[in-house]
Amino acid sequence: MDVEDNMSSNSNVMVGYDVETNNDGENVTKDNVFWNCEHLTTLSKNKEWQKLLITLTSVSEALLKPDNRKRVTVEVLGILSQVLQASAVELNFDTAAETVTNLENVSVDATGNQLPFRPIVFGNCETDAVAAITETFRALRNSCVGEPKNQRAITEETVAVEETCNILNILTSQQSNQNHVTCLRVGTQFLGNLVVNNKETQPIIWNKCSSVLLSLLKHEDEKVANYSSMVIYNILLGCPNISKAVEDYKEMLETLIDHAMKDSEFAMFTIELLLSKEGYLPMMYGKLDNTHQLFLLEALHSIISTDSTTQIPVSSVKFLSEQFKVRSDCILKTCKTDVESLEPAEVSKQLQLLATASACSDYRSELQSDKSLLITCAMLLRSIHSLGKLDENHFSAIQKLASLSISDQNLDILEHPAFGFKSSLVQILGNLCWKHLGNQNEVRELDCIPVLLDCCNIDARNPCILFVTRHRMIAPATAL
Repeated sequence: MDVEDNMSSNSNVMVGYDVETNNDGENVTKDNVFWNCEHLTTLSKNKEWQKLLITLTSVSEALLKPDNRKRVTVEVLGILSQVLQASAVELNFDTAAETVTNLENVSVDATGNQLPFRPIVFGNCETDAVAAITETFRALRNSCVGEPKNQRAITEETVAVEETCNILNILTSQQSNQNHVTCLRVGTQFLGNLVVNNKETQPIIWNKCSSVLLSLLKHEDEKVANYSSMVIYNILLGCPNISKAVEDYKEMLETLIDHAMKDSEFAMFTIELLLSKEGYLPMMYGKLDNTHQLFLLEALHSIISTDSTTQIPVSSVKFLSEQFKVRSDCILKTCKTDVESLEPAEVSKQLQLLATASACSDYRSELQSDKSLLITCAMLLRSIHSLGKLDENHFSAIQKLASLSISDQNLDILEHPAFGFKSSLVQILGNLCWKHLGNQNEVRELDCIPVLLDCCNIDARNPCILFVTRHRMIAPATAL
């Protein structure tokens, strides 16, 4: 995804003069819009910020046009990189100036106690430098859109990448203000445009910028974090070796999940990409807390239940099946008591995912061959059904659908892990028995047919259970 939005404009700037006067008073014909770039380095070194910013703006606006992106030379891109280098000096100076402690100026009161320190205030050009850097980032960012030649030239023949990492590191270490945040956003967009659809630049950017990208991923500004996710996603998408190298970065996954929970698009793309890797889920799942585990289960369920191009490995589904079999009994403890942990909700979500996966041809045969999964689900169904008949509890059937009208009183029913659990059990049992004589016989021997027949009633606590029981279970189980 290329970023090409023009985040600033200056109506007084004119681009692409035909004729201009040089320092000797001679008229010089200009054959392209980048004729004035030769002065950029001098302007930045001399700290002529207003002239520098006007010229940079004209260049960044010119690079919004595809023809100009094709015409821009390596020399121009190199000059823009040198502007970053010269302007970054001001950031380094001001960072040092902010932390200077002049011990000779420490004040004490009459009793000899030290008074609060008042730092010496230096004059600085930090605001102007940040504005110039931001506009330079914007120009470089625009130059990369749809131009692999420019991506390679910037990465391989200029100091732009090194200086960008340096600047982003400095800005993330300082107290943020809006100018800094804007600069971070555009700088990260620039890195993003460098790697889009370019397998040559992707490993270079990762090797030089991985540390700062992971730092930006944790930035408090959501756009900065999302743009960082964009860069990481494109690199992992194009470089399987790098993808494998980051698979054990627990902190990165947790940060991605936190941003995805706030609707970060590229964080979600990156998570889906990681989940498609063989062995990734079994390796990372146990390292996460329950909140993050539940999010991954939701993501996996969404992928499996839709026409997503992402393919979840069969080994990941088998792993979740093993997890479910070991921990499924915890749902029975919620029969009457309030839920004190997220574990029952996790088990409920695992079952829902497995029920959906068992309906998919990619996973059905593997799950059907798991005899212990069939037995676990059958015994759970019998236990839950029996508990629901003992007295009024979280497993008891609710015959009137109107009983679940939206009200505070009924939110507990809807949010309880038992909601829909029996329906999911019937669904997975039906799918495990579909065209599988051995599993059909096993269900008969486990004496589940009477329970299933008893489930052929409306139950607001288990929506669609009547349909699921008749069409997913009773028909295949009694067909022979």
